[in-house]
Amino acid sequence: MLFAGVLFVLGVSAQKPKEEIPAAAKSGFSAKFPAAQKVKWSIEKPGEFEVEFTLNKVEQSCLIDAKGNLVESEIEIRENELPQAVKTTINKDFSGFKLDEIEKATDAKGVVSFEMEAAKGKDKWELSFDPNGKLLSKEPLKKEKED
Repeated sequence: MLFAGVLFVLGVSAQKPKEEIPAAAKSGFSAKFPAAQKVKWSIEKPGEFEVEFTLNKVEQSCLIDAKGNLVESEIEIRENELPQAVKTTINKDFSGFKLDEIEKATDAKGVVSFEMEAAKGKDKWELSFDPNGKLLSKEPLKKEKED
């Protein structure tokens, strides 16, 4: 009986409190994406929130700060929608890699980049390119934990 009580205490103390989504963040999102459907909020980091949603039957996401300002937006695109310069770099430097979760990202200043996952055997990368095909980042792919 004592053992069960210890497990209960450990289970309760291991749970972290959920951060609430500020009203300003929600209203800022609604003002920018009034027709969004299937809206799902999560915490990206303290004071910054990821919103996944569908708009015009297209999956999108964005980052909103606690004041309701748009930090970045991402829209899912198909491989054939990538700029030719990005395709050329991928064909040259990542030949044989299978691309997945391709997104066009736009930051708050309007700067566009293209992000994707690339896999070939055990090689799995998260890649980011500018519209001219310049590789901006290449990081080992890590699976996100579901909350």
